[in-house]
Amino acid sequence: MNLEILRTLVELKSGHPPESSDELSLSPIKDLIVHPDVNEYICYCLPRFSYQVCGIAVQSLRDIIGEMHPGAAPGGYIRPYGYLVIANSAGGNVLCLQSATGKVFWTDHDSFLDDSISIQNRSTGDWEFLDDYTPENVQRAMVLVSDDLESFLVALLNEQLEAELDQLG
Repeated sequence: MNLEILRTLVELKSGHPPESSDELSLSPIKDLIVHPDVNEYICYCLPRFSYQVCGIAVQSLRDIIGEMHPGAAPGGYIRPYGYLVIANSAGGNVLCLQSATGKVFWTDHDSFLDDSISIQNRSTGDWEFLDDYTPENVQRAMVLVSDDLESFLVALLNEQLEAELDQLG
């Protein structure tokens, strides 16, 4: 990833230079920092304070850690499957990273409950309920936004994703 470009964009959007996080501050989410791009973003490009862009709040490290606690929806439910929340909409839906691949997904906060996963068919509006939490079912409940974290972040920070994110909810 081009850290110089990303750090500059984060500073322009947030009004503050991004944080550089040390190992101790990252310890609550260290298990989710697997892919090199995820590592670079989390370690060097997170904002000091959450900020709004394209209708979503890009989260600070403190906010990310809060989103990933057990019982937090959807972060606490998707964490065991390797997903890390990085931003959220006003309605509680989130953008998350698949820690092993760096792919970016949109996740509806209504999809993850204590005992089931619900999936809304985007074309019909019908809901399907899954009783088992499995890696496949968790991913079925998500919408792939980007295969590449860097290109996603550049587009987001240049405010090129507002229409796409509005459609997701």
